[in-house]
Amino acid sequence: MRNIEYLEQLEQELVVAIGCTEPVAVAYAAALAKQQAGQGEIESLTVIACINIYKNAMGVNIPGTQEMGVAMAAALGAIAGDAEQGLEVLSQVLSEQITAAKALCESGRVSLSTHEGEQDLYIDVTLSTAEHTGRAVIEHKHDLIMLLEKDGVAVFKNDNALSTDLKDSISADDIASIFQFATTVDTAKLDKIRKAIELNSKVVDDGLMHEYGLSVGLALQGINDPKDLGLEVYAAAKTAAATDARMAGAPLPVMSNSGSGNQGLTVTIPVLAAAEWLDSEEEAHLRAQTLAHLIAIHVKSSFGRLSPLCGAVAAGVGASCGIVYLLGGGLPECIAAVQNVFGAITGMICDGAKAGCALKVSICVFAAVQAAKVAMTGRSIQPTDGVIEDDVEATIRNMERISKEGMAEMDKLLLNIMLNK
Repeated sequence: MRNIEYLEQLEQELVVAIGCTEPVAVAYAAALAKQQAGQGEIESLTVIACINIYKNAMGVNIPGTQEMGVAMAAALGAIAGDAEQGLEVLSQVLSEQITAAKALCESGRVSLSTHEGEQDLYIDVTLSTAEHTGRAVIEHKHDLIMLLEKDGVAVFKNDNALSTDLKDSISADDIASIFQFATTVDTAKLDKIRKAIELNSKVVDDGLMHEYGLSVGLALQGINDPKDLGLEVYAAAKTAAATDARMAGAPLPVMSNSGSGNQGLTVTIPVLAAAEWLDSEEEAHLRAQTLAHLIAIHVKSSFGRLSPLCGAVAAGVGASCGIVYLLGGGLPECIAAVQNVFGAITGMICDGAKAGCALKVSICVFAAVQAAKVAMTGRSIQPTDGVIEDDVEATIRNMERISKEGMAEMDKLLLNIMLNK
């Protein structure tokens, strides 16, 4: 039964998306609202969203464009979005549609306000034409439609029980049971993992061929033969290159993890790099990726889907476990790696999606590889130190407290700083 639950987690939390998932989720909601309103010139477009959505849409390019922000994401979703494509809603954006979306924003017909509820992820878009009004509400997950309305009448209403925190949406688990599953599951059932490797590898290639954003990946790789870099730099360069491309709006699909494309890249690519470095067999690589993705989901369930703590930390924890497995480690070394990553990068905050995320990702990858290497020597940060406990699950709960108690006002503060620069 547990095997089925873990396979369901992979199916639910590994989702294909194009572009940063927050502005893309806004575009998706707008496309759904337009679908309900039907054809006709857009007279008004209203977006109500939680702070995290605004924070993560301000500094990142919308896929296929050089535009940023919630207003432009909503306008593009309404004008160019294909609601049937889910989080690939902006896979085909034409230059004339970008021009039309800009004109809609400049006309004052797009209005934004902040949702005052407690949800970490909430988007409510209402679109009006001369004939009809459409509304779409997305909550809890970037692609979870909770309500669709046409002219004020509900045409679809989802089960409110689905609108819960990530922690409540997946089964109870722990690192020991995840390790047992990942190392024994029939690899024929891991097509989602294979797809993650395929998609995310292509974004790496693109990021290393073009100068996107800060070009962190290219800077780390330099002119060296990649294999001369050392595993830390090799893995960090590849992962940062993919993040460079994604944050710059490269219109390529990625396999996200727990609602974040960057998390998906930061789990997948370091493990892929380690498998290449070590010349690992395909089965070992698939098991390592499965372990990494499920550990990342487990950790992120404590942080929350959108959190003041940077999601690359949770992804780095997962990646470190995957690397440990490829290095020949078992459960004790995996647990040690988790403790080592948390002890090293305890308080990295999320100050919105942006080009600089590639640097944060590279730091988390360095930490992941180093934590794995230290774990393989049989050493782990001790419970006398900081947030670390004897029980690794208690350490994770401490990180949850930091995110939800210690940083309760962090997102509001960060958005205030970002809006008043």
